[in-house]
Amino acid sequence: MSPQPQKEKIYTRHASAKPSDLTKNLASIMDPDGKAEVLDDVLVLDLSSANFAGICAASIFAEYGAEVVKIEPTTGDPARFLTPFGANVKGVGIPFMFEGRNKRYMTLDVAGSESERETFKKLAKKAAVVIETFPAGDMDAWGIGYRQLKEINPGLIYIAITAYGQFTDKAKQYAKMPDVDITSQAGSGLPAQMGDIPEAGEPFNWPTRAGLWAAWYNTGLSAALGGTVALIHRQNTGEGQMVDVAGMDSYSSMVGMPASIGYTWRKARPRIGVLDFILYPYGHWKCKDGYVGIAAPRDHDFRALLKILGMWEMEDDWRYSSDRIPDILEQALHLHKLIEAETQKYTADELVGKALNYSSKSARSKWRGGGVPIVMKLMTPETAMDNPQWHIRKTFQQFEDKELGKYTISGNFTKMSESPPRVKWVSCGIGQDNDYIKDKYLKD
Repeated sequence: MSPQPQKEKIYTRHASAKPSDLTKNLASIMDPDGKAEVLDDVLVLDLSSANFAGICAASIFAEYGAEVVKIEPTTGDPARFLTPFGANVKGVGIPFMFEGRNKRYMTLDVAGSESERETFKKLAKKAAVVIETFPAGDMDAWGIGYRQLKEINPGLIYIAITAYGQFTDKAKQYAKMPDVDITSQAGSGLPAQMGDIPEAGEPFNWPTRAGLWAAWYNTGLSAALGGTVALIHRQNTGEGQMVDVAGMDSYSSMVGMPASIGYTWRKARPRIGVLDFILYPYGHWKCKDGYVGIAAPRDHDFRALLKILGMWEMEDDWRYSSDRIPDILEQALHLHKLIEAETQKYTADELVGKALNYSSKSARSKWRGGGVPIVMKLMTPETAMDNPQWHIRKTFQQFEDKELGKYTISGNFTKMSESPPRVKWVSCGIGQDNDYIKDKYLKD
C-alpha cells in the first residue's frame, strides 16, 4: 500500500485563518516527532497471559510513552500463537505482532518459580502500573498480588482483568474460568440480539458475535482508561490503587441499552436483524453494487430521504418517529422493503452523491427544514484500504524488524497537537530485553 500524494483542502475552523498557517497546523498534528510523551516516566509491567484485553491496555500505555515490559515464561505467552488461518511471522501470530508496539520483553515464570517471583517483586517496587489477567486470587496466592505489592510500593496502580471481577459470588464461582472475548460477548446478551429476525429461520437467525475480539479490545480500553485516571489520582495524592476490570462489565456497559430496556420494562428485546431498537431508518440497504448505510431517524431527516429517493407520496403514512420504530417488526420490515426497492435502483456512489448534494443545499436553504439524510457506502476490507484518508491521516505505518521483516500496521489512532501517541518500533522476541531490563531496573 503505497502513499498517494494529495493536497488537502483545510476547512476546519479550529485553526488560524491564514492558508499558510492552516497547512502548517495540518502537518503538525499529523506528525508526533519532537512532541511530549506524557507517560515517559511510567514503568508498566504487563503480566497478561493468553488475554488480549491486557495486551491491548499495555499497548495504549506504550503508545503514550510508557516503558512497557511484557513479562512471560520462556515458552512465551499463549497469546503469541493465536492468529487467523494459522498465519504467522517467524512463529509469531499476527495479532500479537501488531500489539508489539514500543514494548520490551522479559522472561519470568511468576506462576512456577519462587525465585522469579522475587525478581518480579523487585521490578514491581519500581513500577507505576502492573497489568495481570490471571484467575482471581492466583497472584495473591503467589505472594505478588495487590495486597502484597502495595506494602512495598504504596503508589502502585494494579490493574486486574478477569471475566467477573474480584469480589462477587459470581467472581468466586467462575474464578478459574479464563477471561476470553467470547465469555464477555456471550454473557452480555448481545449475540442473541444480533443476526436476522427469528422468523427468518436457520441459519440466518443464529446468534452472531461482534467483530474480531470486540469485547477483549473494549475491555483493554476500559483498563487503560481506569489506569490513566488512577495515575492522575496518584499524581495528585501519592496514592496507588487497585483497578478491578471485569470483561463482562466492560462489554455489557458498551452494549447495555438493550439489556437495560429489557430489565426496566420486563420485556426482552427481540432479534431484529437489519432494524434498530430506537432509530429508523438506521441500518444497511442493498443497492446496485453492494450495500449502503443510511441514517435518517429524525422526522425532518426522514422526509429529506424520501425526497432524494423520490418517495414523497409515503410521507403521510410514516411521518413521525413513532410510526417507524421497530416495536412492531412487521411494520418496520415493511418500510425497510419499501426503501430497499428504491435504493436498489442506484449504485452506492450515486446514493452518497444524492445525500451530500441535498445536505449541502439544505444547509443554505431555510425552506428545506434542515434535514440531513446520511448515506455511506458499505466498504469491504479491500475497498476500505484503498481510501486515501488512511494515507492523509498517516493511520498506517511501515516498520522493519531484523527478526520479523518489513510490514505495515495501524497505529496513532488519536491525533493530538501537543502530546500524541506514537509507534516507535514493533518487535516481540521472547526475552529479547532481559539484559536491558536487568541493567536498568534490577542493579543494586
